Amino acid sequence: MANEVQRALWNDVVGDAWVRHVEYFDATLASFGDAVIRRLDPAPGDRVLDIGCGVGTTTFDLAALVPPGEVVGVDLSARMLGEARRRAAASELTNLRFVEADVQTADLGEDSFDLAFSRCGVMFYPDPVAAFSNIARALIPGGHLGFVCFASPMANPFIVAPVMAAAAVLELPPPPGPGEPSPFSLAEPDQTTALLESAGLTDVEIEPGPDEAVLYGATDIGPLAERVLEQNPGTAGRLAAVDPSVRAAAIRAAAEVLAEHREDDVVRMGAGTWIVTARRN
Repeated sequence: MANEVQRALWNDVVGDAWVRHVEYFDATLASFGDAVIRRLDPAPGDRVLDIGCGVGTTTFDLAALVPPGEVVGVDLSARMLGEARRRAAASELTNLRFVEADVQTADLGEDSFDLAFSRCGVMFYPDPVAAFSNIARALIPGGHLGFVCFASPMANPFIVAPVMAAAAVLELPPPPGPGEPSPFSLAEPDQTTALLESAGLTDVEIEPGPDEAVLYGATDIGPLAERVLEQNPGTAGRLAAVDPSVRAAAIRAAAEVLAEHREDDVVRMGAGTWIVTARRN
């Protein structure tokens, strides 16, 4: 099952927002990805697959740890990979490359990687069994997968609160159901364990990850709220389509919620994450 809905989304307004504001978004998610990297403990010579690599920040982080090993960043957003390749050309790192591919259907190779990593990039598959089975095949026997994903919506007010505030103005469609592609599709540990085991992975471990999100640039809360809504797959398209007055009202509503949690030049809000690791037999 090709992931054309997500491909269209991340090659349009959402992917564009991530490219334009990458320094803000990467700063917020840095602690989430770092927690997974510490668990996987990449070593020199390791071959690493970075799943849903986006503009490549985590790919660069991993590549700096594994020379002479190689890191391959995979994403279905040509828009974001274009930025990743631009940044790679300006980097001194040469042990990384980027591939545009749908992880559900692409040929990722077999027995090709020691480690597979993802920072919030594995929650958007309409056929997650196919995706994780493909990832498992790409790992060497005994190779490890590690990723961070979000827990329940209510555990993530930094995502949900501004969206809920804006929803009254934007009239958003109902959110995806449990298990459907969304930031919260892997929120239930028992279901995630069963999914990974059905895909050929074992020794699944799931533990709480970072529990706070720090949103930067809060000295001007309006642009911060706009960035938050633009990066979210549930609000980005609607925000881009509505009348400018409706857009402005939605941003104001989100800004009011975020302002309640402002501390100097940042907003601090609760986050619920899982650090998930597994091994290929």
